[in-house]
Amino acid sequence: MLKIIKIFSSNIIILTVIIVLSSIYTDKNINSFHNINYINAHSRIDESKINIKKYDIEKNNVIRLKLTDEKFKKFCGEERIKFGEEYKNLPPIVLLGCSYAYGHGLKTEETFSYKLSKITQRPVYNFSGCGISGMESFGSLKVFISENEANREIIKNAEYVIYLYMHDHINRYLELSFLYNSYKEIFPPKNKFEETLISIPLIRLICAVNKIRQISAGGCKNIKYINKFINKSEQYLKRIIGIINDEIHQYSPKAKFIIILYDEKISEDTGNLKIMYDSEILNSRIWQELKDENNIEIIHTKDITGFVFDKDYKLKEDISEWHPNEKVWDIFTPKFAKKYIN
Repeated sequence: MLKIIKIFSSNIIILTVIIVLSSIYTDKNINSFHNINYINAHSRIDESKINIKKYDIEKNNVIRLKLTDEKFKKFCGEERIKFGEEYKNLPPIVLLGCSYAYGHGLKTEETFSYKLSKITQRPVYNFSGCGISGMESFGSLKVFISENEANREIIKNAEYVIYLYMHDHINRYLELSFLYNSYKEIFPPKNKFEETLISIPLIRLICAVNKIRQISAGGCKNIKYINKFINKSEQYLKRIIGIINDEIHQYSPKAKFIIILYDEKISEDTGNLKIMYDSEILNSRIWQELKDENNIEIIHTKDITGFVFDKDYKLKEDISEWHPNEKVWDIFTPKFAKKYIN
């Protein structure tokens, strides 16, 4: 009996050591497993469509530009947090989103945030960034708030918080590093035991992997999984938007939350079913549910412009074929501001 107890105790000790060491490794390396693009911006490209020599980029299917790289700054590295200093006494507008909201590849004066500030004559605080999502850009807002009390007061007085959503955000919410870092927030533990388990990095990693598998349901590699994927993705997205909404009203209690859904034509010959069905989520019933349940204003760009943005409204020379050009914001911003910003 004593021998059995010794063997059992030894195994428990060994298992504990493995969990602790694995957890340390997991915590230090999670962002390397699936980078969330604070360190690198990357885009899959068709080399035939860009002038490689112009950008002096090594030919590769995946381009990685570091934040310290001058080439990165050309597209996404300039600081674009604050516009409208001259209107500082007015309640600000806060902008969340990815490179679309940031203005990837555009001059400062061509961006949505700059034009919005000039047209509305309000300060605009833009927390968007390349390769990130709405929830991640809200993280940047929280860092801004934590810097000093004056920043907290600015965000507290915000009258509008605008989240510019594009089709790929659902994938960013399904990245392993994102869900690992946000797991407790998105799926709160039901009791102390669950909370203790989730606090162990290795266990949280396993839970995050399992959730991604459940939601993706095999992705779109198999046609029979597509409807299941869309349904689970929609509900997951709705949960995340709900969290963002709650946090917005915690930090900006007077703010109107507006989500702009960027409608763009996706070519049917992309050969990528995943992109096609991510785009379908833009027309999901969840947006009406979010509007009804949370009083969020949901706006499609096509409803403002009267048409869906096509290839003529994308950057002509760039390392990514997706990004909106200056014509998009020339057309959209004045109509949006007139209708939705008082």
